[in-house]
Amino acid sequence: NIYKRIDKEEYTELKIIIPSGNFIKKEQLLELQKSTLTKPVEANKIVYIIKNCEKLNSSSANCILKFLEEPSDDIIAILLTDNINMVIPTIKSRCQVLNFKNVKNNVNNTEKLKQNLIEYLSEDLSQEDYDTMINSSIEFIKKVEKNKKNTIIEEKNLLWDKFKTNNEIFILLNVMVYSYMDSLYFKLNNEINYMNDYFDLIEYISKNNEINDIINKVNIVEKIKNDLIYNINQKLLFDRLIIELSEV
Repeated sequence: NIYKRIDKEEYTELKIIIPSGNFIKKEQLLELQKSTLTKPVEANKIVYIIKNCEKLNSSSANCILKFLEEPSDDIIAILLTDNINMVIPTIKSRCQVLNFKNVKNNVNNTEKLKQNLIEYLSEDLSQEDYDTMINSSIEFIKKVEKNKKNTIIEEKNLLWDKFKTNNEIFILLNVMVYSYMDSLYFKLNNEINYMNDYFDLIEYISKNNEINDIINKVNIVEKIKNDLIYNINQKLLFDRLIIELSEV
């Protein structure tokens, strides 16, 4: 029975990629490309599914771009995400976007934010600890937006006294992306998807940045997220983040 074989991941014409840790790695996609070089045998098409495609980093994304730009007639690619705003623009622009109702849409913005960050949180993290981490992230964003490069002077107090592990730093960086994306949507059509509890920040960013500026800032933060997995010196990485955001 074909359905049972799919459930057991034994069906040769269906390939499924899931993130390895916080990212989908280039090696996973290279292996996928190799597996689709042969023609389908059991069906007319080979279908590959990439789950949580927002976790494609710049390296893995570049690896799959040609795959998406020049699709073979016998290959169907399906990229899944719960947050299309986090998908790298070069990937998104090469896909046909289909929206399906999200069962989480009935929750408030604060809960949506937590649900999107939950994979980075320790299981024993209390609500108070979570709130502290989010508020620390917001404080850092405010400083960068208002004080620009001078934020480096306060970097230890704002960052290293509060964010100790890579997962905690990923929370900060993702909150930054959500803040800039919500600022963009607010600027365009007065919508806020995640950061409604931090309206003053969203309003400030949208008023003091042009649309292209906000998009550039999202891309800067995404690059820092990608570089973080390569264990680059965190202090140098965040000095770069502050400087590049300040120069936009």
